[in-house]
Amino acid sequence: MPATSPTSSPVSGKPLVVHIDVAESPLELERIALAGIDCEIVSVPVSSEGEIIEAIKEATVVLNNHSPVTANMVEHLTNCKMIIRYGHGYDTVDVDACTEAGIIVTNIAGSTSEEVSNHALALMMACARNLKRLDLATTSGRWAEVYSREICSRIFGETVGVVGFGWIGRAFARKCKALGMEVLVHDPYVGRWLATEYGIRFVEKQELLESADYVSMHVPHLPGTHHWIDANALQTMKRSAYLINTARGPVVDEQALIDGLLAGEIAGAGVDVYEQEPLSSDNPLLSMDNVICTPHIAGSSEIGWATIRRRAGEEAARVLRGERPEVVVNPEVLGRLRS
Repeated sequence: MPATSPTSSPVSGKPLVVHIDVAESPLELERIALAGIDCEIVSVPVSSEGEIIEAIKEATVVLNNHSPVTANMVEHLTNCKMIIRYGHGYDTVDVDACTEAGIIVTNIAGSTSEEVSNHALALMMACARNLKRLDLATTSGRWAEVYSREICSRIFGETVGVVGFGWIGRAFARKCKALGMEVLVHDPYVGRWLATEYGIRFVEKQELLESADYVSMHVPHLPGTHHWIDANALQTMKRSAYLINTARGPVVDEQALIDGLLAGEIAGAGVDVYEQEPLSSDNPLLSMDNVICTPHIAGSSEIGWATIRRRAGEEAARVLRGERPEVVVNPEVLGRLRS
């Protein structure tokens, strides 16, 4: 599948698959998944709205790592059948505009559920065992300052509140149950029969915040989840509780979190995602010894990234064969697809 210019219709008339990211990719795994499909595939580095429009305006399928796809960009997509968002989140894509234009939006749901849930678990355990404070004190010669038989939490027998019970939330809950924790879940959109399967209990937001020793976020960023954790939520949590966020930055009001931590409203936090990324070097979270920060890396692993790329290629192949993708973010589009 030789490359062609993405700024004009393919001379061959074949469907055009365009990958956009900050850097060009050889797309080895995507090409393997598309083998046998009579199409052309290119990777285009983009860094601005204009560059994205030029790259994708003739595309039949867009492979999108994490670039924004706005309503204005969608207006230029005259041939597009599907936009594939690498990973779980699709908040960078204007799904409503795509639906209106008859374009399927798909993500690679479940591709890195184990990685993200493991990272959330690692942050929770590090918070519970006070690892950041212990490491900083021990490595700087302040052993006696932190040596205490009461400085760490037990985890076993404690309560974790899981906000969102999709692929990642379920994987996280399963691991917490294995540690002997009580698991409370808030998710109004999933079947209550899951309580029996996973040994968890569904509760309302207020009870979860009041009861949990750890609150772990596993929801997409949508209007209904924006600032789900706000000043009021932090004040409702136990003063001994920890907040874990490996979901999306804006599901937590970051300034409220900073204020709450400074006021001692909660004991600490483990954070992988932020309202503004990359994280500013003067962000107060970075200087708090009760906050563990990582750089939006929770879903990362060599095998996880390979899975995402392979499945993106497979979804592209399905739609080019006229088949329905495995995952459709906007199923209401199916009745108005482009021919």
